[in-house]
Amino acid sequence: MVVAGLTLIVPALGLSLGLWFFVLVANLPGIVLGIMALWKIPDAVQVEKYIRYTWACNFAYVALSVIFVVPVIVFAALAVLLGF
Repeated sequence: MVVAGLTLIVPALGLSLGLWFFVLVANLPGIVLGIMALWKIPDAVQVEKYIRYTWACNFAYVALSVIFVVPVIVFAALAVLLGF
């Protein structure tokens, strides 16, 4: 749950840079699944299932973030090199 919450830093940084499309890859499924795991605390099997799903969402989110960040860095480097 903590890691899923910390993944909100990337969309916040994207918005602060004026890159609104970073909000599209916010890790909302991971956060919701983490909250659901907390609600299921008496049932250990359900908690483990939701924790697995939360980590899967976290890893998918990191992969999507890299896919979105690399082109932004390339375009920024090109803009600096070309003098824009």
